[in-house]
Amino acid sequence: MKYEQKVGVTAVQLALALLASSAMISAHAQQAQDADVHVEKVYVTGSNIKTIDAETASPVQIIKREDIARQGVTNISDLIANTAASSSQGNLTDISGNGSFAPGGSEVSLRNLGAQSTLVLVNGRRIASFGFANFTEVFSNVDSIPIDAVERVEILKSGASAIYGSDAVAGVINIITRQNFQGVEVNADGQKSLQSHTFGTNKASITAGFGDYANDGFNILVNADVFKRQSVMWSDVQQYTNPSLISTSSAYGALSTYSHGNLIDGANSAPLPGCDPSLIQGGLCKYNRSQQSQAVPDANRINFYSTGTFNLGGGTQAFTEVSLSRGKTDYIAPVPLYGAQAPVTWGNPSTGQPLTFNYLGLSLNDPINTTGDDGSELRFRFLDAPSYNDVVGTQYRVLGGLRGTVNAFDWETAAGIMGSKVTSTTQGAFSSSGFIQEIGNYNNFYPNSNPNVGLSYNATDPNFFNQPGGYRAGGQNSATVLNTLFPKFVSTGQTQAEFVDAKITGPIYSLPAGQINVAIGGELRHESMILGDSNNLQTGDIVGYGISEANSSRNIESLYSEFNIPVLKNFEVIPALRLDKYPNLSSHFSPKLAALYSPTDSLKIRASLEHGFRAPNLIESANSKKFAFDSGVQDPLRCAQATQLSNDLYTAANNPALTPTQASLIAARALAVQGNECSVSVPDQVSNNPELKPETAKSYSLGLVFEPVKGYATSVDFFSIDRSNVIGLQGAQQLVNDAATGNTPAGSTVIRRPLNTAADQSFSSNDPALGGQNDFTVYGVNSGSLQQIVRAMQNISEQKTSGLDIAFQGKQSLGEYGNFREILDSTYTLKFYDTSVSTLSDNLVGSYLIPHFAGSLTLVWDFKKFSNSLRFNYTGGYNEQAGLPDTAWNLAGCAGNNLTAAQCRVASNRTTDYAISYTGIQNLTLGLNIINLFQQKAPVDVKAFGVGATFGTNMQDAEGRMLNLSVNYKFK
Repeated sequence: MKYEQKVGVTAVQLALALLASSAMISAHAQQAQDADVHVEKVYVTGSNIKTIDAETASPVQIIKREDIARQGVTNISDLIANTAASSSQGNLTDISGNGSFAPGGSEVSLRNLGAQSTLVLVNGRRIASFGFANFTEVFSNVDSIPIDAVERVEILKSGASAIYGSDAVAGVINIITRQNFQGVEVNADGQKSLQSHTFGTNKASITAGFGDYANDGFNILVNADVFKRQSVMWSDVQQYTNPSLISTSSAYGALSTYSHGNLIDGANSAPLPGCDPSLIQGGLCKYNRSQQSQAVPDANRINFYSTGTFNLGGGTQAFTEVSLSRGKTDYIAPVPLYGAQAPVTWGNPSTGQPLTFNYLGLSLNDPINTTGDDGSELRFRFLDAPSYNDVVGTQYRVLGGLRGTVNAFDWETAAGIMGSKVTSTTQGAFSSSGFIQEIGNYNNFYPNSNPNVGLSYNATDPNFFNQPGGYRAGGQNSATVLNTLFPKFVSTGQTQAEFVDAKITGPIYSLPAGQINVAIGGELRHESMILGDSNNLQTGDIVGYGISEANSSRNIESLYSEFNIPVLKNFEVIPALRLDKYPNLSSHFSPKLAALYSPTDSLKIRASLEHGFRAPNLIESANSKKFAFDSGVQDPLRCAQATQLSNDLYTAANNPALTPTQASLIAARALAVQGNECSVSVPDQVSNNPELKPETAKSYSLGLVFEPVKGYATSVDFFSIDRSNVIGLQGAQQLVNDAATGNTPAGSTVIRRPLNTAADQSFSSNDPALGGQNDFTVYGVNSGSLQQIVRAMQNISEQKTSGLDIAFQGKQSLGEYGNFREILDSTYTLKFYDTSVSTLSDNLVGSYLIPHFAGSLTLVWDFKKFSNSLRFNYTGGYNEQAGLPDTAWNLAGCAGNNLTAAQCRVASNRTTDYAISYTGIQNLTLGLNIINLFQQKAPVDVKAFGVGATFGTNMQDAEGRMLNLSVNYKFK
């Protein structure tokens, strides 16, 4: 069922049509104005009124082309992540997207308020939303923007709903492309780790410009960009793991008994035939997990961008923009496991009913079971399974328009279409029907009574894992068998938007202090989103996988006005008002009032106050189906007990009286117990809510710009944003924590399995490894394991944040030794509250991933044909605890995991980058960037690493010192 508004002639549409037509008629009736010698006014992000002053009433950070080159970044995502106001930690990127609902895309956000509150523009207009939603989050994929076509990036660090619309609560990132470029320019660069000689990234582009607008009356720019990144497996870089991380895990580096195959049955345990003898340790076949775990996926992208401007005469100009992007990201996932694991619970989206996949032990009569016991566990890794997720995405934007001047008024109108389509093809997860066909019916079982394998069930089928013509554990299997057991499943996403906009700006009245300037405009936009999944996902046939489906569209209408009123020669007031109309919601007004006061030539004081809002997106409010899995959930009723049991099992495994096989089995069980309860994968069913209210926001800023000496400018801006009715979902961990104390919110449920001491996957009522003790009594286990959570989209919370943006730019002439510059970009966050995480009395600044301070200082020395720069990057430390309710990572929780108070905190991170470029050869620029010059290791983050982790490291540690070499040649 589509969620849409019927198209009709409304007052807003009529006003837009009149605005556009009147501007065009006046333009053709007006002859070109005589050119005056004056300083050209330009649009600065955050206003629809031109200005000659880059320092406006709203704080705007400008990153110029040469500043981008000095950072050695190869994409927009990394560029924005390097800014102080960016909340890059935890953002979705195409590197981290495997297993998410939006693989292959990269989002950006400001102020820790999420991608949906940060508006991304190219030349002042929106780009398409990514074809996939990140579960319920709709975002712009910045990987589709070719960085070599960028002239500068302007970041508005205050809300701008009154200017740009409802999704600009946290700020705006406006990417300005190169204008009036002539000639041909070729650029190529390559990047690689000097430590591991991996993490290879290569990029090449060609930019061509034709025509000089001033002399020829036209200019056309064309840019083509090719990007390639090589895959890196953790096994390639595991050796660079910080020793301080390894010390937190007694299991680190341990090989897994989930391998070519092992029969687990006490003293009768043995590897399956065919195991490589070099991999047999302690009498069992072992496997290195890291060799099938990907740190960075392979990626290939081709971006095309073109813009043209044409002088039509009479003060009128035509313009066009065309952007096309195609990207392919190839993810590799660990292959499936089989053993005495907790049952997997997921759901059938077509019926809404839960499903359970049971891991069964082998019956006594099963030919593969050579132990002579009933219920022996087969511990197996499907090493021959295809296991990949290939994501192919396209994105486009095509627009055309007219702009011109009528007397003192500038006008502009444009229409366009933009969209994104993404296809994700995955293989490597069990098909329920395929498993039954090729291996056996996992629903046919009875509890075993074998004390050696008391944590599993027995298959009643004597041909389990031995079906005629079926899958052979440890043997050769045909492509037909593998494709039946592990079929392909496909998810597709498509977004599209068509728009028309128009605006007119200019002076309307003269005051003693100057002219009042006004901007009036509006926009019509039609948005649609279609998310779909293959039939085997829709029917729940892929074990453990969910879906995200929607088919919805809507019309959005908006009108806005903005005034610049010079109250005094040195004091201007800028009021603005925007009207947005979304279907099924009342018309919403977003007002803004800003002011700029210049008491002296060297001092400017600025302030702004704004009310904004964000309407529910097409996923949050439209009919949709969502089933997912939340991984890494700690069970507050069973994790501490499981940790104690795991520690006792590791102690027992070190008993010298045990055989190597017995010790290996006990250690393997210790690892499984920890994972079963302290890093649980929980099925998660989410429902949309058509009754959602829009989010509302109040934001204000107050700052000053001080330039006591020409060339030395400092700005300090205080910001405050208060969001109410924030749409979202209570976090899975928080929901589980609340349910443990009896505080489950309305519309949400935590479902647990009944406590069954005879069939529990972690604890035993007669534990042979610990002298036959009753684990339930010894460790106080009174609750069954987690089975499923159910959540509903809600206006769930309130968020408040405030802080200071501090910037400095200085420039000195060193005479014959060139010029020297300093650039400081920093943010000090004072407060951050989020009631979906904690209470409004719990300031989350200093808690997990929210540091007080982040910033960079860049020193640039230009000398003759060389430009050198040093960039010092700093991110403050924070606690592992994510708010007071996160008891798993407070001091007591850390102590329960055998962690010290120091290990329960992430220290500050400091890195240094160096760049040098040489222009001594005509038309040629050579560049060298060294990122993380001193190979500084990242601060220890035990939470991200994982308690009991068996492999892995921080990406910064894995990359070490990175080298980027670039060459740029300009043909004249």
